[in-house]
Amino acid sequence: MCVVAFAVLWAGGVATHWLGDEQSRAGQGWIASLFLFLAGLIVLLGARSWSSAVALALIALVGFVVEAAGVYSGVPFGDYTYTGELRPQLLGVPLVMGLAWMSLVAQAREVCARWRLPFPVEAAAAALWLTAVDLVIDPLAANILDYWRWSHAGNYYGIPATNFAGWFATGLVAYALFGRRLGPNFWARVVGFAIVLFFALLALAHSLLPVALIGFALCAAQIFLYSTSHRAAD
Repeated sequence: MCVVAFAVLWAGGVATHWLGDEQSRAGQGWIASLFLFLAGLIVLLGARSWSSAVALALIALVGFVVEAAGVYSGVPFGDYTYTGELRPQLLGVPLVMGLAWMSLVAQAREVCARWRLPFPVEAAAAALWLTAVDLVIDPLAANILDYWRWSHAGNYYGIPATNFAGWFATGLVAYALFGRRLGPNFWARVVGFAIVLFFALLALAHSLLPVALIGFALCAAQIFLYSTSHRAAD
């Protein structure tokens, strides 16, 4: 049921941006919150062990705490604030942001662990993957969707470089702490892919061609990695 609801919201969100107007998209933050909640729930239910489930929950907690620190101090992402689009919120941060971090870190694990790299290299690769994913998410979330706003505009669609440094650092810490405990998770693979593809399609709908190309490249890379890696089948 969760998967079906997630798929319906995914398709509806894409269709709204391709076929609807700006007025029809106004006030739909609650739908986005439900979308992210379902994404996180599906990933959590996809855990094959209690150890993996606990690791996922701890990643969500780390993500939320870092976001709260970012809102109040500007560290590590830069000076930004959340709007009222995504709710409910605690300490100025939408609760679903922890679930979003959890889902994307789990996807990074699915991608990077297949190569059987030394763990420090794997953790760095996962952090780079997460940073690349944010190159796709942030231009839409901060500008078109108005989920958060930057106090000082940067050179990449108004996003400061500190944001991407923060994503890399947060991803690296979260993965270094809990990545080893994340077992194979088919639904993390699917949900993460769907989120990246979702934002790539939205970028294309809004004529953000470089952003869309990065998103499609990440989707293609995930497919390629799964077709060529030598990790034992899940």
